[in-house]
Amino acid sequence: MSLGEIYYVLGSNVLIYLNAGEENVIKFFRDLLMRKNRLYTDVLVLDEVIYISRKKYGIRYEDTIKFLDDVVLPYVKVLGIGLMEYEVSKKYIGILKPSDAIHVAVMLNNGMNVIVSEDKDFDKVNTVKRVWLGNE
Repeated sequence: MSLGEIYYVLGSNVLIYLNAGEENVIKFFRDLLMRKNRLYTDVLVLDEVIYISRKKYGIRYEDTIKFLDDVVLPYVKVLGIGLMEYEVSKKYIGILKPSDAIHVAVMLNNGMNVIVSEDKDFDKVNTVKRVWLGNE
């Protein structure tokens, strides 16, 4: 990591709102890209984006997959999830929902600590900094 460079891990809600066309989130995402920040997520987030975009916003699976392929994945690196992430996540389950505990484990196992999310539950983990719509 170079001096001043921040690695941001994108939570599912930022991508869901981006997929749904929320103008303030589109602007925020563009700002992150323009500042040449390193953007990451994990495959569990992609699953959540596909499922919740349909359930909450009625966006077809095919359209969300195209959105992820065309808009997100060219700029966002997807981190893997394996047994090591499961092992680390166990200490956060109970503090966080299991899926959020896995997201934290992915971050920490990859030396990252900043998540872009509106989910205030991440504030319960003192090793993680949560940012949302410019409150960096």
